[in-house]
Amino acid sequence: MKQRLLIFFVFCFVSFASALPEKALAGFDLFDTTSNQLIFPKGDSAFMPFFEKLDSLVFENKGKIRILHIGGSHIQADVISGKIRERFAKTYPATPADRGFVFPYSAARTNTPSSYSSAYRGKWDMSKNVLREITKPLGLLGIAVSTEDPRAEFTIALNRYNPDPIWYYDQVRLFGYSDSNDVKPVLHLDSTIILGEFDSTSSSYVFNLPRLADTLQISMLWNDTLLQDSLAKAIEDSIRQDSINALIPKDSLSKDSLSVDSLKLAINDSLLTQPALDSMFQDSLVIADTVLRPRFPKFTLSGILLENKLSGIAYTSVGINGARVPNYFKEPCPNFEKELAFFKPDLVILAVGINDANVEHFNEKQFMTNYDTLITRLRNISPNVPIIFTTNNDSYRKKRRRYVEHPNGELARQAFFQMAEKYNGAVWDMFSLMGGLGSMKEWEKAGLAKKDKVHFTHAGYVFLGDMFYRAFLKAYYMHLAKKPAEEPENKEISPVDKKASDSPTAQTEKEK
Repeated sequence: MKQRLLIFFVFCFVSFASALPEKALAGFDLFDTTSNQLIFPKGDSAFMPFFEKLDSLVFENKGKIRILHIGGSHIQADVISGKIRERFAKTYPATPADRGFVFPYSAARTNTPSSYSSAYRGKWDMSKNVLREITKPLGLLGIAVSTEDPRAEFTIALNRYNPDPIWYYDQVRLFGYSDSNDVKPVLHLDSTIILGEFDSTSSSYVFNLPRLADTLQISMLWNDTLLQDSLAKAIEDSIRQDSINALIPKDSLSKDSLSVDSLKLAINDSLLTQPALDSMFQDSLVIADTVLRPRFPKFTLSGILLENKLSGIAYTSVGINGARVPNYFKEPCPNFEKELAFFKPDLVILAVGINDANVEHFNEKQFMTNYDTLITRLRNISPNVPIIFTTNNDSYRKKRRRYVEHPNGELARQAFFQMAEKYNGAVWDMFSLMGGLGSMKEWEKAGLAKKDKVHFTHAGYVFLGDMFYRAFLKAYYMHLAKKPAEEPENKEISPVDKKASDSPTAQTEKEK
C-alpha cells in the first residue's frame, strides 16, 4: 500500500503542477477552495465498485473504465469535459485512450467540441433534440444528420489540437441507416476502403481496422456507382459555372469562416475533391432541382463510437447547445438506450440544468421529476452506475435591458443535493466554488466568463475542468487511504508466509 500511495502522490503532484496557474486569478476573491470537493450526502459506498475498478487500472494497468458526461452548451463546447478527459488520459501515458462517442458537428452547422476537429463535404440536413420539430430518430448524442449528396463525406481528426497524440481507435461503430438500403458508409484508411458490417439490431455499421488510427474519414457508397459518379460530376460543374456567388450568404459568415472573396479565389478542382473545413460553404449550397431529382439514396447518421482494445479510460461527453433535461427523454431521443448499451458507463456525470433554471419561475419539484426520468434511462443500461451531480454555475438574466442576479441557481443547487441523497450519488458544487449568488460578475471581470454572464471563456472552462479533476482526485485519495495496509492474495496464508512463498528461493523450489 505504501508503494501505491507513493505512486499516487507523484501522480497528484504532476497533475496539479500542470493545472491552470491560480496566480492568474490574483486580486479576485472568486472561489472558496474548501468547496472544491465531491460531497457524498449518504456516503461513498455506491462508488466503491468504480474506485476498485480504477485501482486495477492505476496499479495493474488492467481493465477499461467508461465515463459519461451529459450537459448542455457547457458540455458541447467540451472544454470542461475535455480538460477532465485529458487529465484522465495523461494519467496513463503508455496507454492510447478511447475517445468514446464523437460526431461531425460541422456537418450539422454547429460548433464542434474543442477537443477534436470535424470537416465535411456535400450537403447535409440536420436535426437535434432542442428543436420544436424533430425530423430524425435521435440517439445518445441528441443530434443527427442526413444526406442525399453523392459527394457527401466527413472527416474527424482526434489529435488535431494535441501537441502529443492522445486518442486512438481500431474499431468504429457508426450508428445510422439507409432509407432504401441503396447507400452505405465506407471508411478510408491508408488509401484503402474498408466496408463495415451492418448490425440490424442496433442500426449500426461496425468497422474493424488493422491498426490504431486517430483520423476518421467516412464517405457514402451508392449501389449504383455510375449514377453516383455522374451526379457528383454534374454538381461540381454546376458549382463552377453558376453557383459561386450563392455559396455563403454574407449574413451567415462567422468569425472563423472564410470570406466570400477568399472563397471565390479558393474554389477550384482540388477544393471540390477535398473535405471542407469546419462550417465551410457546403451547408449553404444551392443545387438546382433538375440535378437532385428524383429522390436519391439517403443516409442518416446519429452517432459514432470509437474504441480500442487496450486498457484505459473512455470518456464520452454529450452536450447540445440549449439542452434541458427533457431533451434527452424518449420522445426526442428514442434510440438513447440502444446506443448507450454499447458504451455502458461505469460512472455518470450529470450537468444538465442551466437552461432548465434560466426561467422566471423555476419548479424544483418538476426539475427533479425530469431528472428521475433521465436517470431511469441511464440505469436501464447500467443499473448500479454511480452518479456525480454538477450544480449549475451562477448566472445572470436580462431584465429591462439590465443584467440582474438569477436566484434560481441556489434553488437548482438544493435540488441537486436532494437528488444526490436519493440516488446515493455525489455532488460537485460548482455554484459554491464560484462564490455563490452574484459571483459570475466577478468571474467576468477576471476574464473567466463571457459578457452574457451565463457562459465562460476558454480559460474559465479550463479552470473549472481542472477543479473538477482535483475534486475527483481528493475523493479517490480518500478511498485509497481507507484501504488496508496489506491485502493478502490468499486469505489462508499469513502476510509473513506469503512473503516467504514469494522469495526467490521459494520460487526456485516451485519450478523444480
